Amino acid sequence: MKQEALGRMRKQTPAGSGSLRVLAGILLMFIVFFPSSASAGPLLQHRITYTVAGGDTLTSIAKKMGVSLKEIANDNRLDPAKPLKAGQNLRITASEIIPETMENGILIDLPGRMLHFFDRGIPVMSVPVGLGMPKKKGQKKGWETPAGTFKVKGKLKSPDWKVPASIQEEMRREGLAMKESYPPGPKNPVGGYVLQTTFPGILIHDTIDPSTVFRFMSHGCVRLFRTDMEQLFSSVRSGTSGKITYSPVKIAQVGKGKIFMEVNSDAYEKIPDMQAYAQKQLKKAGLFKKVDLKKVERIVQAGTGIPEEITAGGR
Repeated sequence: MKQEALGRMRKQTPAGSGSLRVLAGILLMFIVFFPSSASAGPLLQHRITYTVAGGDTLTSIAKKMGVSLKEIANDNRLDPAKPLKAGQNLRITASEIIPETMENGILIDLPGRMLHFFDRGIPVMSVPVGLGMPKKKGQKKGWETPAGTFKVKGKLKSPDWKVPASIQEEMRREGLAMKESYPPGPKNPVGGYVLQTTFPGILIHDTIDPSTVFRFMSHGCVRLFRTDMEQLFSSVRSGTSGKITYSPVKIAQVGKGKIFMEVNSDAYEKIPDMQAYAQKQLKKAGLFKKVDLKKVERIVQAGTGIPEEITAGGR
């Protein structure tokens, strides 16, 4: 089995839920990339050393890290019934499936709320993002981030931001003080680093409100934590290619062996039947006859965003 160790270490990562979403308490993260078959996406594993903080429980840590309580307990030989000790180090392996690969460029996974930056076929950066708001009940349209291909057409540092007329109109309807523009500084909603894309009105930028990362709360733009955006900004050139995908069901096959499935919520309500969609994806990958369909049904119903093995006869 080929394993490409990327070795990107971070002292902190974002809070949230799903596959690898947090990180106060993380001492070290080591990323391992498992290339998949040509018809399925690759599996990315984050091998983490997590330091227990006061008030942490196995349940709360499992929820934050997007792994099962049982796996953490087994990997660290812990009794789930006994409390954890502050300062205790835990070994945790969190996984996610990347919907597809590219040679070079930016791949944004909408349902997974992740951005992956590829260099020579390897995802050298994988970070959480905030995305556009779905339409609310009674609305004709929301602020969904569009899917499709794009290019980075410009890079701006410490930009002035002219508020689009559509956002000004929303502010007026909601009785908020309208502003036509924001100068550079700590109150500028697009932060200090901006990548302009060929999608009209869609920017990739850091945010002054970190709580919106890994959530659907923007007006269509892609929001990153400041440190992640600084790294992406320095790595990307004008003309860099990108793609935004919408695949709530993702499949990975490690080598010719184990098959995994990750199911995220259909945030933009584009999939009328998730069970049928999952089976269609398996057939497209040529893996339908190699999986346990009862496991598939259960994973689709749960929609946890955590990759689970679905190989027929697997655990």
